[in-house]
Amino acid sequence: MTADVPPPGPAPASDVASRLGGAIGAQYRVRRLLGRGGFAEVYEVWDTGLDRRLAVKVLRPDIAWTEGMLTRFREEARAVARLAHPNILAIHFVGEGQGLAYYAMPFIEGKTLGEILRGRAALEVPHALRLIRPVLEALQHAHERGLVHRDIKPENVMIDDTTGRVLLMDFGIAKRLDGDKALTQAGFVVGTPHYMSPEQALGQPTIDGRSDLYSTGAMLFQMITGAPPFEGDTSQEIVAKHISEPPPAPVSRDATIPRWLSDVIVRCLAKRPGDRFASAVEVLASLSHGETAGPSEPVAAERVARVIGDPENTTPLPTAALREEGPGKGEAAAEAPTRRLDSAQHHTRRPRRTALLLGGGLLVAVALLATAWLRRPVLFMANPLVVPVRLVVGGQEHVVPAGDTLRLPLRRGRSLVAQWTAVPPATASGAPMGVALRGTIVADRPRGALRRAAGIGDSVPHFAPVITNATGRDLAVTMNAGLIAEQSCRCRVPSGGTGALVGYYPLFSNSSVSVQAPDGRRAVYADLAGFVDANSGAVEIRIDEQDLQRQ
Repeated sequence: MTADVPPPGPAPASDVASRLGGAIGAQYRVRRLLGRGGFAEVYEVWDTGLDRRLAVKVLRPDIAWTEGMLTRFREEARAVARLAHPNILAIHFVGEGQGLAYYAMPFIEGKTLGEILRGRAALEVPHALRLIRPVLEALQHAHERGLVHRDIKPENVMIDDTTGRVLLMDFGIAKRLDGDKALTQAGFVVGTPHYMSPEQALGQPTIDGRSDLYSTGAMLFQMITGAPPFEGDTSQEIVAKHISEPPPAPVSRDATIPRWLSDVIVRCLAKRPGDRFASAVEVLASLSHGETAGPSEPVAAERVARVIGDPENTTPLPTAALREEGPGKGEAAAEAPTRRLDSAQHHTRRPRRTALLLGGGLLVAVALLATAWLRRPVLFMANPLVVPVRLVVGGQEHVVPAGDTLRLPLRRGRSLVAQWTAVPPATASGAPMGVALRGTIVADRPRGALRRAAGIGDSVPHFAPVITNATGRDLAVTMNAGLIAEQSCRCRVPSGGTGALVGYYPLFSNSSVSVQAPDGRRAVYADLAGFVDANSGAVEIRIDEQDLQRQ
């Protein structure tokens, strides 16, 4: 791109453009500013020697870059320059001069994925998959060579107008996995809030390729639903949701989205890196498997119950029955052939022998079936919370009461991706109290007993005040009063209320609960972290009349 481009006009008059022109040499002419971000500016440059257009990225000189940061920039630019993949935008050369640090890339005529998404609500699933596969292939190539991108977002995915090729851009803030840790500032957080992984948002130094998979999952979520998984009025609010709130399943936003694709995205967005896919190639394999398998249809329990000849089929049992791990119905049924054999003693000798042979075969068959049943994977879902939990597995919903456990047989040879959601208490108007508690259960072809429990938080734990009001008057309740996470339950705990639930709220070392009487008197219960139950998150608070004071 190319000799048919008209000769460039005069260079932009800005100081940075002028200095860049002096730094890169007489062979290059700076034509125009293409864009400006938080870290760098990008200029279109004409290479007169090779008759081609380049895009040159320059670190903004108005930022006080330390020598360590500049060293990191040089090292990472050189590392990216060594990548050779058709879906990664190459780096031609790296340089410094005139007080500037820069690198040059091919100039691409095209649109970013961000521009495409701004023009429509959502992409069709086949279109979205055609775009996301090259991104994952590029990430696999980079991760295998020790590079993690750390800023996956629609604006960093370019689609070439001429060839339709998908290109992953802007490794400029990437971190070398095998690089010198001294080059990374502690707590230096880079990335874009809508797509930032929890560990990246927390400034953790041990970021690896699974952080990019989280960001890719967030981007794919937006591609097929029309909006990112988390939104908010400020960057801080969005980042806080990435840290503390599990995402909704895409299928809950749009029921036409294939459930298998929704499950893949939910797994990418798991809070803990260990619960995500281990690599981009695993994500690609799951996408291919989902497309090959086709749409999955929910099967009614009554239909499953009729197909008793297939040991793979199960029928959900009542929670109370499933909790018992003693002798089950399968074992009781196995005794029936034995009783029938006993009655054969009144027959003639030959029929009795036939019955015994037949009975022996039945016993062997029943034993084999029982063995297969015992080896079948089973999910034990415990709910230590003070509110019920709604569990969705394979399109079927199960409710686990507070303090209860659900025993759910699983299909052998199938990976499990399930979501649980705590059912919050509601105000008189029906509004939910507190914040949403959700979680994802992921297991690759589980065997035997799979034990999972609803939790009070991943990166940020939560607590649930359990309030007894002995004051003789109704009380308004506010959690984390005076903190950035301050939130009212929008309710009143009535006089005489015992063990009242007001929902779950983020827990910090200085979390507090403030109650207020109609006459303005208050009681504040501060620094509650040490009193919160580690499993349920509950903290019991009793308010007596003498606790209320004028503030």
